[in-house]
Amino acid sequence: MIKMDTVGVLMRKINITMEVDEENQQQCPLLDSNIWRTRSTVTSCNSFMLQNKVACDITFTLGSEGQEVVAHKYVLISRSPVFYAMFCGPVAESSNVISVPDIEPDIFQFLLSYLYCDNDSVVDSDSVMALLYAAKKYSIYSLEDVCKQFLKDNICFDNACLILEQSHAFDEKDLYEECLKFIWKNGEEILEMSCVKDLCEKCMQDIIASDALNADEKLVYECVVSWSEIQCIKKKMEVNDQNQREVLSNILYYVRFPLMPLSYFADHVSEKQILSPEEKLNLYKYLCQSRSGAVTPFISRYRSKKTSLHCKRFKGMVDSSDWVQKGKKDAVSFSCSVPILMHGVCMYRSGLTGAPYDIRLELYDESDNQLTCVHRTEDTIESTVEGRFLFPVLFDQPLKILSCSYYTIVVKMIGPKSFYGERGRKKVVCGNVTFEFISAPNRSTNSTNVFTGQIPVILFSPWL
Repeated sequence: MIKMDTVGVLMRKINITMEVDEENQQQCPLLDSNIWRTRSTVTSCNSFMLQNKVACDITFTLGSEGQEVVAHKYVLISRSPVFYAMFCGPVAESSNVISVPDIEPDIFQFLLSYLYCDNDSVVDSDSVMALLYAAKKYSIYSLEDVCKQFLKDNICFDNACLILEQSHAFDEKDLYEECLKFIWKNGEEILEMSCVKDLCEKCMQDIIASDALNADEKLVYECVVSWSEIQCIKKKMEVNDQNQREVLSNILYYVRFPLMPLSYFADHVSEKQILSPEEKLNLYKYLCQSRSGAVTPFISRYRSKKTSLHCKRFKGMVDSSDWVQKGKKDAVSFSCSVPILMHGVCMYRSGLTGAPYDIRLELYDESDNQLTCVHRTEDTIESTVEGRFLFPVLFDQPLKILSCSYYTIVVKMIGPKSFYGERGRKKVVCGNVTFEFISAPNRSTNSTNVFTGQIPVILFSPWL
């Protein structure tokens, strides 16, 4: 028999429960309905339970203010090895309140939305970096991939330096390389932006060390000098030439001083004490004399992606792949009215997709001395110069071409038949440089001459 006072207690508990249930139904009318359980997908049910805090059994205090967010251990354990170790491992957390001061509440909510519902729409330009950090912290590899792909697809001038720095910090090599490629390609614009001056030493060095950086060497020098000033300030060092040299360390040797105009070197570089007197003297000698040979420890090699000028000797191109490329030599001779730096040539390719060629490029002077010889295997699926059926073949470093002296270009190609030029011109004017072409019958065994054939373009830049 139940005593009356016990019945009274039970009635009071029932009344309290009913009041709570009424309050919950006002907050979420579907909570006691079967619709969300029986008429919904798994992800919809997960989302409903998370949003309405149904049966949550773990609390996180997030960010600097310790804001509370609740979740379900089961879901977290099923999606993350880190959460599994946290709740089920030999040193599992005994508390049901976990402090996470390094992730803000909104980012953690996005993380939960992905874990519960595979909702990758939470990744956007505002959340991606913080979400990538959270995904790496909890080893959620699928979310890492989503974040990294989003960053790769959205690299732009405004975020390139930030993504580069963060991918270096996260040790994301593929993303790092993608970002470097964007910066190298757009070097002129990027090096003038203020964000580049906040990069770490590793990132800065990788940018300016590459042959692929498309930037004038004067701009490269000015950028690293500005970067060294910022580094001095960060390290609480006085900003002076001696300290700038110290923070620059090996970065300085990737600035290609041998490619600078002599006037710029004299007026800007030599005035500062960042280079030693011996280094400046050696560079002066190199710039004032032949600009040939080595000037250790500085790099005199041309940055191959730097934009060069094109001397085009044909007025038209035959619209068919009929020019045989079976190892015979195409050759033509030329002279120029003023000294230039020659970077290489452009060749016609096949109309076939991804047609590879084995190429040997030689250059001879008027006395028949071989000045250079380069051997390349080129996959010409993409053309990097003006003209759909052209591709460049570059020297290892540019060669100085003297005025009023004839040089002969000889190319031996093995591969599919190629397009070829017609209506060749004996004289071509490019800016202040006039090129004159003559046939080289003693070397051309594949019928190329002034008026038809291969070697349609000379790549060059002014001699400064």
